[in-house]
Amino acid sequence: MTYTEHQHIKEWLAQHEHEILSTEYSKTLESFLDSLPWDPSRVQWSNIPHISLQVPEVPGDDFLHECRNTPMGVHEFTMIMYNGSESAILCRSEEALMDIDLLYFRAPGPRYFCGVDKIDGKITLHAQDFGEYDISGLTFRIEE
Repeated sequence: MTYTEHQHIKEWLAQHEHEILSTEYSKTLESFLDSLPWDPSRVQWSNIPHISLQVPEVPGDDFLHECRNTPMGVHEFTMIMYNGSESAILCRSEEALMDIDLLYFRAPGPRYFCGVDKIDGKITLHAQDFGEYDISGLTFRIEE
């Protein structure tokens, strides 16, 4: 079963504007991430400019404001990737960030997402504008 086939994801998708993206998009983000330095199970943040944020129990406007002040947060859309060999979810960034715990529920370990622009139906992935989700919160790559 792929992550997008889990019942809680199906229910979320039924209530939110979204697209299921082909594995081509997941592979693009995975390839970009693979080009970065890594610790055993995650991007090596000590070598990448970043900001870390706690995900509040009930995310609100202050949390969204902090997220929007990152390169990923300036994009209207976000790609939620589970791994490079599965389809990803394209949805509005605000909805992705507000429900990030739910979207990555049952996906163990660090997970990655990135900003996306969608103009006239054309999807442009911005892999360099990425973030990491794990149980301790969100980490976003930032500009130096």
